[in-house]
Amino acid sequence: MEIVIVVMVIFFLIIGITGLGTSLYNRLILLRNNVDNAFANIDVILKQRADQIPALVSIVNKVMAHETEVFTALSNARQNYITAGSLPEKIASSNQMSQALKTVFALSENYPTLISGNNFLELQKEVSNIEDKIARRRESFNDAVTTYNIGIQVFPAVILANILKYQHLPLLEISAGEIKYNGIKFE
Repeated sequence: MEIVIVVMVIFFLIIGITGLGTSLYNRLILLRNNVDNAFANIDVILKQRADQIPALVSIVNKVMAHETEVFTALSNARQNYITAGSLPEKIASSNQMSQALKTVFALSENYPTLISGNNFLELQKEVSNIEDKIARRRESFNDAVTTYNIGIQVFPAVILANILKYQHLPLLEISAGEIKYNGIKFE
């Protein structure tokens, strides 16, 4: 009789532990997929922004020929985004591309002939619209990443997350330069 009770207790413990493990695993998969989905929504817009950079460089280069350092930074940021393989690399290159674009638009204010051109103004409006879309989706992405990061750090999920090699993911952050930037001026 005692053996039957011990066997039943062990049986229910095994079922409980297996159920808990399965539940934790499924939650971690759900959290990771939410992060991937949120970034995929941003990725589409970031790709549009990256595709606009050659046109921007072409238009601006004619007027601001001596600002080669700015164009090099912008081209490098675009190339880094296109070749980024992992989510953290894409986030870092996206932040780099945002900073480079802000620099170009800030410098363009010093060139009245540039900012009076229709092509530049239209492209500037498009980039500004894309930046607004990115900002809205950045919030959703950061919410998903925060939930994911919490999910892989709480006990007992941290044990399974370490076994599965789930890593802490960075947020899409606003740089100090973007915080200070006063926006694009349409003149």
